[in-house]
Amino acid sequence: MKIVYLHHHLRPGGVTKVIEEQVKSLNASVEPLAVVGEPPSRPGPFPFTVVPAISYDRDRNDSTRPDTIARSIMNAAYTEWKDGPDLFHVHNPILGKNKDFIKVINALISMGEKVLLQIHDFAEDGRPYGYRSEEYPADCHYGVINMRDFGVLIRSGLKEEGLHYIPNPVHQLNIKTDIKDRDIILYPIRAIRRKNIGEAVLVSLFIADNRKVGITLEPTSPLDRQSYHGWMDFVKSEKLKVLFRLGVDNDYETVLSKSCCMITTSVKEGFGLTYLEPWGIGRMLFGRLLPDICSDFFKKGLLLDHLYRKILIPLDFMDRDLFARKWQNCYIEKLRLYGMSYEDWKIDEDFQKLTEEGCIDFGYLNGILQKQVMLNLINSRKKYKKVLDINPFLENIVFSDNEREIVDTNKKIVESEYSLQKNRDNLLKVYDKVLNRKVTQSINRKVLLETFNTPQQSYLLLCDSAYG
Repeated sequence: MKIVYLHHHLRPGGVTKVIEEQVKSLNASVEPLAVVGEPPSRPGPFPFTVVPAISYDRDRNDSTRPDTIARSIMNAAYTEWKDGPDLFHVHNPILGKNKDFIKVINALISMGEKVLLQIHDFAEDGRPYGYRSEEYPADCHYGVINMRDFGVLIRSGLKEEGLHYIPNPVHQLNIKTDIKDRDIILYPIRAIRRKNIGEAVLVSLFIADNRKVGITLEPTSPLDRQSYHGWMDFVKSEKLKVLFRLGVDNDYETVLSKSCCMITTSVKEGFGLTYLEPWGIGRMLFGRLLPDICSDFFKKGLLLDHLYRKILIPLDFMDRDLFARKWQNCYIEKLRLYGMSYEDWKIDEDFQKLTEEGCIDFGYLNGILQKQVMLNLINSRKKYKKVLDINPFLENIVFSDNEREIVDTNKKIVESEYSLQKNRDNLLKVYDKVLNRKVTQSINRKVLLETFNTPQQSYLLLCDSAYG
């Protein structure tokens, strides 16, 4: 089977890792060709061709017509195979990073090509500046990485025969070290804002011994970098137990070997790999549970009940008026950018519901307010104790009585349910359906907007005008 993997780039991490794992799992079952917008920075496990016009808009300097771009992609495929490809597997097709990408996909569909669009992220989900009003490709197959998105797309008009659940495979590493050598509570991510770095810094205040929170990679976008460097400066000025750039200055396996456990504080995830990776190297996971993502893992039997859902902070530990004004303004701005209507009284009512009983979840705050809270905790033992009384799980950051049972159980489930073999079997079934089952379907984007833009999903740290 000849498959074109179409994406904007093959930069390390994220979607690139998924593509590489998919190709690895399929092994001799397919002949892969990656068509991307820029040359990869390192050799990959499969051949690639560059079509510059499908790169991110910020990296483009062309005005190529979408139908011309589609023909360039087809030429690349027919250069690789004389009789052309069997199927186009397109990754992250609707994120809005390239203004012509949807038109290019539509052109491929109009040429009669078999197309599978695998969604990792939605432009409707906290990405208003990438949002475009054009309709998404119709009458082709879609794939999703979690069942939350599966349900959303069914409600938006897709049919089960044309929508496929394609969870990411999980590559298990075999790393063991003596407990005395492990002193890092590791957050193995690129420190973009939705990863909620401030909460990882907050957690460091409650570590009773000499262990430190360690963050691996730096962000690349300007706003993310500004927020990130703000946290580096704060940690340095307050002499907190947090390390940065661990994955920049050291190889990843060395960093993993020095970890005693892992942590996640993210407020938004697509697949949720961070909930699956620790167990394979015998590490416990601590941190924030995202119910809509973790529901898939609970159904598989993973033990995640030790994770917390929120960290409640009294409103008088911060500038409450600033928070109210920022949150309401950012929520209104997001709705406006998406072209959604709103009423002032309803916005005020929504804010009151978020702050019932005089507290707010720490994850809703931006960097400025998160730092205000932490300075209060650093300078007042009474306030520190109050937060601990409200959130008693913070006293047991690393270990629990049944830690070994949790690690062993979860390791077995991940090895069984998210293996390369399981991924291979699933992908081949999906490809067979794409090749042999014609579908007539389309997406109602209004449903996507209404689903992903509730008050409960509006976090200040994701608002560009309140990045702080």
